[in-house]
Amino acid sequence: MKIFVFQKEISLFRGETREIVFTPEEFPQLKIDNPRLWWPLFKGKPDLYELKMTVSVKGQVSDSLKTRFGIREITSDQNTPDKSRQFYVNGKKIFIRGTNWIPEGMLRHSDERTYAELRYTKQSGVNLVRMWGGGIAESDYFFQLCDEMGLLVWQEFWLTGDTKHPHDQALYLANLESTVKRLRNHPSLAYYVSSNESTEVVGAKDLIMKLDGTRGYQMQSECDGVHDGSPYKQVNPMQHYENTASPRGSRVDGFNPEYGAPTLPTLETLREVMDEKDLWPINKEVWDYHDGGGFHLMSTMYKDLVNNYGTSQSIEEFAKKGQLVGAMNSKTIWEVWNYNKLDYGDRYCSGLLFWYHNCPVRQVCARMWDWSLEPTASLYHTQNALEPLHAQFDYLKNTVSVCNDYYQLFNNYKVKAEVYDLNSKKRFSHSLRIDIGEDEVLNDLFKIDFPSDITPVHFIRLGLSDEKGKEVVSTFYWRSNAAYEGKEILTGPTSSGFESLNDMPTARLQTKYKTKEVDGRYYIEVSLKNTSSRIAFFTQLQFLDKAGKPVRPSFYTDNFFSLLPGETKQVLIDTSVDKVTEGEFSLTVGGWNVQQKKYKL
Repeated sequence: MKIFVFQKEISLFRGETREIVFTPEEFPQLKIDNPRLWWPLFKGKPDLYELKMTVSVKGQVSDSLKTRFGIREITSDQNTPDKSRQFYVNGKKIFIRGTNWIPEGMLRHSDERTYAELRYTKQSGVNLVRMWGGGIAESDYFFQLCDEMGLLVWQEFWLTGDTKHPHDQALYLANLESTVKRLRNHPSLAYYVSSNESTEVVGAKDLIMKLDGTRGYQMQSECDGVHDGSPYKQVNPMQHYENTASPRGSRVDGFNPEYGAPTLPTLETLREVMDEKDLWPINKEVWDYHDGGGFHLMSTMYKDLVNNYGTSQSIEEFAKKGQLVGAMNSKTIWEVWNYNKLDYGDRYCSGLLFWYHNCPVRQVCARMWDWSLEPTASLYHTQNALEPLHAQFDYLKNTVSVCNDYYQLFNNYKVKAEVYDLNSKKRFSHSLRIDIGEDEVLNDLFKIDFPSDITPVHFIRLGLSDEKGKEVVSTFYWRSNAAYEGKEILTGPTSSGFESLNDMPTARLQTKYKTKEVDGRYYIEVSLKNTSSRIAFFTQLQFLDKAGKPVRPSFYTDNFFSLLPGETKQVLIDTSVDKVTEGEFSLTVGGWNVQQKKYKL
């Protein structure tokens, strides 16, 4: 680490204010040769520098200030086939796999919540957070974490299509000025947008550009190469593949600022949302109230998709099956966009912002986690879909593709596909040697031919091995033989015909674990091995307190995963030591066809 020190001597009269400028011409130390650049997630290290300023009077420090900054360049243009906006970091094109952050309207912030939500965000593989509609400008701590984690931020300013312009425009502009001055030194801050689906206050653009001309700007969220969003609610997941998920037409195109689907919260959270009598049997009126008037179709289409795994007899069963639907929702969306990244797919796609990210209240329509900070299966299946080196399956074309989000090459790798029936018997296997270019997508490498006599429900496992034969990533899918009969009909291999999953033979898991405390964190190291001859499907781990409630927030390196016979898995669970100071705690391990076991910690 190099430290450069330089100073100026000045004189000030009592009450005088002066602006002191240090220029590279006067202080060559300010010229940094070959700087360590700040990069977003997966693109390189988010390197940061530290600047400390002190004012001394007669050799005694009178005041000091310390800040961190990053050196990087973020630009964008519309030099694309459809004039959609695309972004560059340090001169290199970046495919935006982003999300929509909903500002906390009730100001119920804490450092714990901010840290948890951004840690989950980084874990998911998302690389940009859009501050939807402005609402409030997030805390310095929020931007500090984004700097450290390599998360880009799209900042909007307090206007939406649902609100009018402020009567006191001078106050608005003063607020805007103070916000820009507070945030502009953060390398994570990537882009300014005046409003969500509205217009700008007169003078806003000129003021922003005067205060910070290093970043791009657009008037509102649906212009200048960013088209309008949708879908927002539940659809047949097959529609993502054929690009019919929105009634507005093609939406897997260009830059889409709002595209998503819901996820059912976990059982424990559902019981915190409403009374048991309304929870089961489903009281549609109450469920719809906790779903924005039924907007996300949780009590209708989502329920119907869950029922395609077999009609549930209890809220416990429904909640378990509901996680499968949520995982399928998330994975199909992200993998469709992976396929169409930049100019590698069926159309040019420069970016997606998932709708939406964080839950502002307790509700039945969660996403990767809910308001209680309890992750859903969607987090881990998004994490898998957005891993920087990824093998994926297309449910419509039955093809295997490989996506690379790194700025580096991978030569002589091997992609392998295996298909197993419901009895865990291997029915198909194929592999291919490939070279994967920098930031490249290799689409439709080969097609999986499913045997005509395979069980109605079956499993696909994709693996990617390096040049030395070591498997570096894997992906697991469940699929049915149900034919897809068209959009908005709940049919197809992602959506129907899963009832026979309930007949899966029982699998056995061997579980070993140990705990430790390091630097104020409490860790549970879990080692799992499938010791049976059956696939252990949709395995879930839970860290629980004495009352049987999840310890929140806790961070699992993986969850809701499946293990082949003989396969092993290491999972690290991490929480604050403050969460485990009193009481008894336990670890539960179970799954779709794995009997739940409880281990006292």
